[in-house]
Amino acid sequence: MRSMEEKTRTSKLLPGLGLALSAMVLGLFAGGLVGRLMVSKADGMAGAVEVLAYALLGGLLFLVLAVVLVRRSPRRISIRLLIFSGPLAIILLSYATWSFMKNKAEKDRQWEEEQRRYKELKPTAPAAPVMFAAWTTAGTAATGPQEQSAQRLGLGMAAPVMEAGVFHFYPGPDMDRIPDPAQALDSLVFEKGEHYIGISSAPPWFVPAHMKLDYGLLLLKVITLSRNWVEVEVNTIDGTTRWVDRQELGIVLWPEFISTVGTVEILDPETNPIRIKPLDHASIMADGADALLKPLAVQGDWLMVETSALADRIAPTGWIRWRDGERLLVRYNLLC
Repeated sequence: MRSMEEKTRTSKLLPGLGLALSAMVLGLFAGGLVGRLMVSKADGMAGAVEVLAYALLGGLLFLVLAVVLVRRSPRRISIRLLIFSGPLAIILLSYATWSFMKNKAEKDRQWEEEQRRYKELKPTAPAAPVMFAAWTTAGTAATGPQEQSAQRLGLGMAAPVMEAGVFHFYPGPDMDRIPDPAQALDSLVFEKGEHYIGISSAPPWFVPAHMKLDYGLLLLKVITLSRNWVEVEVNTIDGTTRWVDRQELGIVLWPEFISTVGTVEILDPETNPIRIKPLDHASIMADGADALLKPLAVQGDWLMVETSALADRIAPTGWIRWRDGERLLVRYNLLC
């Protein structure tokens, strides 16, 4: 009797093992399919992890069901199910392997093509020395009324990561895609000097908001922000903009930027005097004409400044308006 039971178990082992393995493969594919339908593509890497979790859960569930079925069913049932599930699992595995190899080959080809194009990408040599407004408010290089009217306040300032070596400029972007250096129109190329990083080549239209490389200073005005892309002003004279990779620069929005500059000067002290509170009807402390005021804090359109150097008998701090919509009401100085 015991011998018969052992023979029965042995006869069920191989088809049962095959059924369990094929069921696990089918479960992996079924779970992955459900995960792809349930998880949004916008979730990125987190979504990929969720899809993998669905696949593993499906594989485990199908494996458990197959084991239970093998233990409780006759051998012929396992064989019939294996005849169906085995070839299907092999087909799915073959397809998955073929897709993986195809995608890998395509990615390798794209990588080689990107490297080839990257090596061939030669930034335009500047037609003239790169212009900059190193110490004071962006836009001081503009000379005529037309240029002045074209100035935009934007969202803040951006500093390219000069240590990366190359800073790419792109045409109008596809917001759903990550920037591809192979699609860049032009670029800045940085080189390491003895004590600081310099620019070896730049487009002829490049006129940044601020540049003083011996101080590690290179700033571009931010016009538009997205998840992967940033539109920056690359010419402070005519307002030309280009799109760049958000990962290639650091961004500081205006409230933080204006609160961390060296000093500010009021453009029109008569209409924008120093007040005791951030209110238009608050009492006037001083007009602040020709004064270099140190920023201390920001509250909306108001900037708290240090006033201790103006007179002995006034409060040590006061408030001025630093912007009016798209118009700056102060001149800022970065290095003093």
